Amino acid sequence: MSQYEHEYSNFPNQKIILHHFKNIDDNIAPLINQITSLRLQGQCAQAANLVKENQDLLIPYIVDAITYNTWEEEIYNTQIYARQRKQAVHFDESEDDVDCIEGDIWVGGDR
Repeated sequence: MSQYEHEYSNFPNQKIILHHFKNIDDNIAPLINQITSLRLQGQCAQAANLVKENQDLLIPYIVDAITYNTWEEEIYNTQIYARQRKQAVHFDESEDDVDCIEGDIWVGGDR
């Protein structure tokens, strides 16, 4: 049996984290443009310092490595959960309104 990963995610013991990222707006665009400009000029250290100095302002706008790692781990844990609670879908060949393949895995409620 596979083990759940819990470095970034506590699923299935807790709900999957819901993220609320914002689109870049006029309030944050000048800062992001400045960071991008520094990066394009090869001044990565200055860009990194600017990000660090403005971390609290940037958090709602930027998806970082921790977010990607969290998503990856939650998908992995969801796959393990689904395999452990496997519910196979079986249907008759005469059924013509089915958009799945026999043996597909479905996650459902408690039995």
